[in-house]
Amino acid sequence: MARGYPIEYEKYNTQYAGEKEIIGAMLWDTQTYTSDVTTSLSFFNAVRATLDLGNMRQAGALPAPEAFLIRAIRFYVKQNQPLAVLRAAPGNIQTGSAIDNVAQLINTGVLSIVIAAKNYGIYPLWKIPAGGGVKALLDADGDVSTVGVFADYGQAGGFHARNAFTLARPLFLAPQINFRVDVTWPAPLTLTTDITVKLTVALEGDLIRPVQ
Repeated sequence: MARGYPIEYEKYNTQYAGEKEIIGAMLWDTQTYTSDVTTSLSFFNAVRATLDLGNMRQAGALPAPEAFLIRAIRFYVKQNQPLAVLRAAPGNIQTGSAIDNVAQLINTGVLSIVIAAKNYGIYPLWKIPAGGGVKALLDADGDVSTVGVFADYGQAGGFHARNAFTLARPLFLAPQINFRVDVTWPAPLTLTTDITVKLTVALEGDLIRPVQ
């Protein structure tokens, strides 16, 4: 029987000898950035309505006896759909685009991992890629010397499953310990396409759970 439980309950145990198993897993959560308003977002602090937004089964902690070893972090910008937009003339900033949104978000954003009441890591967002998402055709007409039209889509980092920010030292989340990920910006950003943009933080690593 697992330590800390009455020995006489052993005959009623629904877990295989109270043992644990380890599987590769991911925890993810989604929040909404609002243009000209948002300066900070906290992730993993709520149970989301649908799995595409998050997979936490308990707000701010893992349900006992589950635990998680964080090995890598991802930051994903959930643009609704690619848009056809006019390409700016050479030398001009490409405003009015998802690419501009992503650049602003990651250039000044900072991500922090907070476990219990202590900070266990603080990183600039430009360091943390998504590692996946839609790979867009950015130059539809192929002529960069004139103003044209392109399919506008932006993402943090290259589109490869191994493109993730791996922690130098993994972080262990014990059962029922409070944790969250905070993302902050020094000032509200003026997004140039959608008024709101959904942002997802994902933690990759090992899930420790009962053997049944």
